[in-house]
Amino acid sequence: MDDKQKIEWFDKAVKFQIEGMIFLTMKSRKNGVGSWAIENLKNNKVLNSNMEWEDEVPKSKRDEAYLIRTRFDFDSAMAMYEQYKMFSDELA
Repeated sequence: MDDKQKIEWFDKAVKFQIEGMIFLTMKSRKNGVGSWAIENLKNNKVLNSNMEWEDEVPKSKRDEAYLIRTRFDFDSAMAMYEQYKMFSDELA
């Protein structure tokens, strides 16, 4: 990726603060569709599809299973976080 492409990507990248140090962050964008993660920046964890926090692993160590568990379309990510809040006694 050259510098121009990086600038374009960062212009499109988005991060929303959900609560405290928990953010909804676009991690990648392919064919105009974002791939989002729910991140706890305080402890470097991401919410997975089992409603559990797991470590955010370095990009070089991410496998397909990790991406399936921790990356979502925008609407699914927001719905999942709302569900997590309803059933969790604590936020991270």
